[in-house]
Amino acid sequence: MTRVGVIGTGTYGAIHLDAISQRQRLLGDVELAGFAEIDETRRRETEQRYGVRGYASHGELIERGRPEAVTVVTPDHLHYRVVMDCLDEDLAVLVEKPFATKVEEAEAMAAKAREKGLLCQVDFHKRFDPYHIDLKLRLEAGELGSVQYGYCWMEDVLQVGTSMIGKKSWEDQGSPAWFLGIHMIDLSYWLMGLPKPERVYATGFKGKLSSMGIDIYDSVKAEVTYANGAVFTYDTSVILPDSHESIVRQGVKIVGTEGFMEVNSQYRGARGCTTAKGMETPNLGMMYRKLSKSGETLKFGYLNDSIYDFIDNVQHLQNGGKLEELEGGYASPEQGIETTRIGVAIHESARSGRIQEIKH
Repeated sequence: MTRVGVIGTGTYGAIHLDAISQRQRLLGDVELAGFAEIDETRRRETEQRYGVRGYASHGELIERGRPEAVTVVTPDHLHYRVVMDCLDEDLAVLVEKPFATKVEEAEAMAAKAREKGLLCQVDFHKRFDPYHIDLKLRLEAGELGSVQYGYCWMEDVLQVGTSMIGKKSWEDQGSPAWFLGIHMIDLSYWLMGLPKPERVYATGFKGKLSSMGIDIYDSVKAEVTYANGAVFTYDTSVILPDSHESIVRQGVKIVGTEGFMEVNSQYRGARGCTTAKGMETPNLGMMYRKLSKSGETLKFGYLNDSIYDFIDNVQHLQNGGKLEELEGGYASPEQGIETTRIGVAIHESARSGRIQEIKH
């Protein structure tokens, strides 16, 4: 039985709580040890919903909840202190993307995890999408030939810009390039077999959100050149109309010497309209529902798969396995460093208007 705690219970933290609770009910090999949430009202509501103890800080969760592993689901720029504290307490850690928003913080977390021989995994869940896995297998088999260029897009509706990354608590870290772009940066980096990024040019656009008193980018366009010669363009934004039929419009296209493949991650073949919700294109790869024999509604998909992969890795180590045996099979801190380097370079380029060379 592996005791897992969750740090942060916002929109995505609830997904972690749901996933762990469901696995506890179905397999009984994991126990939700509690959660940390600084907002008292949300903490009390979450306690009632999941029937577990909530704590006002991650330190209190570690001390009193006694988890063996934790998932960190705080705002992006707050990962560093929480992760370092958990590693200091010898806990395995799953940290939401991006690994960090500063290269020096990413390097320090990676160094701490390696020094202590601890599992520190980045939750890049798009690696678990079956459509993306199929695309990776095609690339590895050489079906597309040598990759020459690619295009990734991930665009959210306005409420994400105003109610999520536009919050004051995110300080200057509210950015579609961090919040959304890092997904696609890691996805393309992973699909191509982890080539080193070499240079970045980016442009950030402001107007819609700043007119509403929120001084962050509406959208960011970035071009990244990799060591394998491939050039990828990443378009991200958080100002789609709230009336758009899904909260996110997203996809990836890769072009090689022998062909191309495109995955539209918004439209998976299901589409409809109801009075209650309007137009919908549910992403059933990300989350789909099944009924248990008893009639309970269960949720599956790549969001849960990524969290369960972390739990599987923790249990591998608890059962006597070695960390090096997992190498190459999970999103490591070193891989998190590379995507952080790209994210930092994108924002430096957007601010300066100049190409940024990435140093390793």
